[in-house]
Amino acid sequence: MNYKRIFVKHKETVKYCMCAVVLLVTGTVYFSAGQKKREYGNTVIITQADTENEECTDEVQAENDIYVYVCGDVLEPGVIKCAAGTRMYEAVQMAGGMAECADTAALNMAGILSDGDRVYIPCESEHISETDGTVSTSGLVNINRATENELMTLPGIGSSRAADIINYRNTNGRFDRIEDIMKVSGIKESAFNKIKNYISV
Repeated sequence: MNYKRIFVKHKETVKYCMCAVVLLVTGTVYFSAGQKKREYGNTVIITQADTENEECTDEVQAENDIYVYVCGDVLEPGVIKCAAGTRMYEAVQMAGGMAECADTAALNMAGILSDGDRVYIPCESEHISETDGTVSTSGLVNINRATENELMTLPGIGSSRAADIINYRNTNGRFDRIEDIMKVSGIKESAFNKIKNYISV
């Protein structure tokens, strides 16, 4: 059988058949893709990379969390977990807000909190002196955040010694214990004993 003669004789027919097959295959592929797109158009595909990114985000968030103790005249006192950079008024809100007789006149409610801080909200009946150094528990001076003027309210701490405390803090970081203030030049045990009841970290 001479296939060459048959091919030449039916050349046009073969060409049209091949075109029909190509069109049929192309249409089938396009239709299938369209069906999958319609079927999964609103479906979110979670890949392993997405899961790893979410885990990394959670780890970073956990590292940025701090814990502060909110007590005193608040509705729900206790340890509060919050984000780094939280301000005092926000932590108080997380503790249920203030009770009716709360007095925040002597507190910096806009102050930014650090991990391990203690926030005490006094009642109106409590007395807080900011000038004579005889402060109640609610008026403790946080040596990690206090300004030079606030440090100077402590017994025996003048402007030069307050500046030394701030310089030490800026160079070496926060104090972990109140006793660490004796690492500041010029503050020995005798000076520490005068201020230890009036400071916090």
